[in-house]
Amino acid sequence: MSNQELNAARERVDSKLRYAYVMQADLRGMPRRGSDDERAHQEAFLFHLLGTRDALLQEMNVFYGLGLDRKSVSIGSIRDGLAAAGKSSGALTKLVAIESDSSSWLNCAKDMRNHATHRANVGRHFYQGGPKSGQASLRDTRTGKEIDKDYVDLHDDWLNKMGKLVTDLRTLM
Repeated sequence: MSNQELNAARERVDSKLRYAYVMQADLRGMPRRGSDDERAHQEAFLFHLLGTRDALLQEMNVFYGLGLDRKSVSIGSIRDGLAAAGKSSGALTKLVAIESDSSSWLNCAKDMRNHATHRANVGRHFYQGGPKSGQASLRDTRTGKEIDKDYVDLHDDWLNKMGKLVTDLRTLM
């Protein structure tokens, strides 16, 4: 592993997170009415948020010197590469624990991203009138239940948690 390779991998992670913030800022300024532009921004937000996680896996590949082909980097291939090298990773262990926990934010966000990319739109509920007027919530793609939070606030939570996860995983590498 060269410092140049590791720095490039880290910059990719940071760029994906930065673009999630850009999409979130755009969404924050949009009226919640269900427009195609609004939906596209939601999907782009999810793409970049989870792209941060995907880029973290690439960073792990470089950090641990596994030499995996970029196209084959996954949690499983990193786990196998580490085992073959006689290494372990607290960062990978933590990522797997969060991602596999069906009650975690990352599990929910990943499923929403995959759902929007490969299946159908993420269900939304728009409020007009009453105390939540002007707000919109998302449906959990795993359960179909409405998430009782305006989706912009939900995205803010996920962004903060992803930023903390990046910091935590880098500390564990």
